[in-house]
Amino acid sequence: MKFVLLVTALCWALELPAHAADRRSKKAEKEAQDSAPILMSKTGGGDTWANVKELTAAAGKGNRKAQAQLGEMLWRGNAEHKVAQDRAKALTMLEQAARAGEPSAAFRIGMLLDDGDGIAKNRSRALAYFRAAAAGGAGEGYHNIGAAYAGGRGIKPDLIEGLGWLILAGKHGTDASAEQALRAQLESHDTGYIIDLAEHRAEDIERELAGRKVTDWLPPP
Repeated sequence: MKFVLLVTALCWALELPAHAADRRSKKAEKEAQDSAPILMSKTGGGDTWANVKELTAAAGKGNRKAQAQLGEMLWRGNAEHKVAQDRAKALTMLEQAARAGEPSAAFRIGMLLDDGDGIAKNRSRALAYFRAAAAGGAGEGYHNIGAAYAGGRGIKPDLIEGLGWLILAGKHGTDASAEQALRAQLESHDTGYIIDLAEHRAEDIERELAGRKVTDWLPPP
């Protein structure tokens, strides 16, 4: 019973860190809308896409980063670059980029599924995209999986699994506040042994992802 109450308390307590990731994503979107868009560099050559025409051409040739960026622009619409909002095409672009191995596109689709933003909410499917993003090195992918397990967000709560993923999220450059909050909660409830198990689980997760690609973890289209 004590453990059940602990899980319930942690599910509530960790809701804030889980939503903090969502807030960071929305804040980044607002900043992108408020500032002049910058077209990204091409992968590998150092050249830049001077305009949307070049970006669109690169996406059409299968450049996954161009597809991801064009998908993002189409999702929101971009008045400055005269890109009309087209969410159906945006999803196609993001999906193509993810299927080509672009972790940022996999993460973006995961966020859309998790939020139910413009598409049907499906948090279990979102986790698959977050896992794919994590396999590509996206720290927020690790974070969102950890927060999901720790807070019972679309999946049965698992504190060991949750903390394991949050530990790795910190190693990949994300804010460690969720990991610290979970550690503090476990220690305050005399369940510090879960921390030891989670640290070993983090090592196992690293081995499971080693040598795997983004595309290895994507769900069926």
